[in-house]
Amino acid sequence: MARPCPLCANEQLRPLRVSHVEVGTCVQCHGLWFPRGAWARVPDRPPLRAFLGAARRAPSRCRKKGHLIPPERGTCATCASAPLACPDCGQRLARVVTRAGPVEVCPHCEGLWLDAGGYARLEGVTDLQAAPASAGKTSIQTCSACADTIQSDMFVYEGDVYCSRCRPPGAVPRQR
Repeated sequence: MARPCPLCANEQLRPLRVSHVEVGTCVQCHGLWFPRGAWARVPDRPPLRAFLGAARRAPSRCRKKGHLIPPERGTCATCASAPLACPDCGQRLARVVTRAGPVEVCPHCEGLWLDAGGYARLEGVTDLQAAPASAGKTSIQTCSACADTIQSDMFVYEGDVYCSRCRPPGAVPRQR
């Protein structure tokens, strides 16, 4: 069964083996989709149940720009884009932000989406406490594109923050 990439328009996920488990990957964004049961077979990663509780009340992110969409909204208030959808069941994916980085979880079918680099960030992680509620209000910033912590130069474009590697054309420097 062909599965659409939750992030990229008109891209299908292709099979890939990760730690002897078949998952789906997008050749454009390099994200990984772990269908129901696949994440449990991957060694040295936190259990899916660590994400599911938070996923039931977590926001989604929009497909177009990655803006957060509260669970009660159907589309993004900023750009009117739809939320990321589960490649298996079509339900909206919930964005769970942990100290190890963000993951997208389908509370309905229990699939898991990781952006490029997300798999490596979760290796050996056992404590998946949610990121502090004040994380967006401190000097620690994460890139809207790659979710890496921005260490030095920060750029802003259409209300989103980017690192120097991911900044889109037209982004302006922002003081820390």
